[in-house]
Amino acid sequence: MHASSVTLKADSGFTLVELVIVIVILGILSVIAAPKFINLKSDAHRSVLNGVRGAISSGNQLVYSKAVLQGKERQAVADVQLGGSLGSAVLTYGHIPSSLPVSQKASTKNIDSAAVYESITQVLALDAEHLKDESSVATRQWGIYIHGNDNFVNFVPKGLSVNSECFLQYSGINGLEDKVRVELMDSGC
Repeated sequence: MHASSVTLKADSGFTLVELVIVIVILGILSVIAAPKFINLKSDAHRSVLNGVRGAISSGNQLVYSKAVLQGKERQAVADVQLGGSLGSAVLTYGHIPSSLPVSQKASTKNIDSAAVYESITQVLALDAEHLKDESSVATRQWGIYIHGNDNFVNFVPKGLSVNSECFLQYSGINGLEDKVRVELMDSGC
């Protein structure tokens, strides 16, 4: 007696239904999870804000050097020649201003926002516009909003306003013992 052996070969692979189910699940996961991991616009706003932070730091170092060379680093307000075709800029204690005292004898400091704006754009060479209020949206590369007696300036990227909570806040030197402060406000980026 001779026994023949029959072997059954099992099919290997996925059925069409299984493949469709996997594709549907991957599609749902990508729609839900991808935006949380790929937030390019927010990252771009933070990057440009950090870039202007570096420009402010470098700009302050350069203009302070110019002020020292001209003997104006200890003056509350000084017109400092930047050299070459750059012209001059109004500085406070040798730094980029965030406000300017109208009178050095006055106990309160008032601001000439046009002079502050001109000095900022001159030193940093920014394509910027002077924003009139916190709700104004920047239409140029940067919007600059000057907070008057609060002694700080906000730098806002194009397409945003100060109210959007995505800006850089700069406080210059308003007294001999002050230090420059630059803070990133990015909760709305």
